[in-house]
Amino acid sequence: MIQTIEDFYTGAEQYVALFNTFAEKHQLVGRAQADHVCYKCASRESFERIRALFETESDYVYQSIISKRRIACIRLKKGIETSLGTITLLELSDQKPDDSQEEGFDHIEVYPTTFSYDEMVRELEESEQVIRVERPHHTTHDIDIADGFLFRCTHEPLIEKIKTTEMV
Repeated sequence: MIQTIEDFYTGAEQYVALFNTFAEKHQLVGRAQADHVCYKCASRESFERIRALFETESDYVYQSIISKRRIACIRLKKGIETSLGTITLLELSDQKPDDSQEEGFDHIEVYPTTFSYDEMVRELEESEQVIRVERPHHTTHDIDIADGFLFRCTHEPLIEKIKTTEMV
């Protein structure tokens, strides 16, 4: 459980290591960009506590309601280094209305930079089990890289999606 900013960065390390191994295995270095890391909260209290921790340790916090729960996008002052670039955005997700969500790091979302989204997905499908996930706000292709932690393929940076759909 995250109690301090240091807990967050320490907790992220093991997932970044898994992510880097996966990205290097699939030769994505220089071809795709890590966009954001997602941390899901098991309770309203956890969401509010973690969001409050980052309010003074971030450049901005943008919060919205997506799928009937709060999602905070937090621009980190200290980025997280990965083999696919520095992650400067945390997607913090409040508990789902049905209370089905477990606490923890959930995914790192990636978009292609030198080839198309469809090409990236096709390449990954050659050796991985890729699951297409359709949501009201966007469709992704997910790969479980360890114990439910996902490498999530997306078309564009989350902040661009927010600017074009949320801030109109």
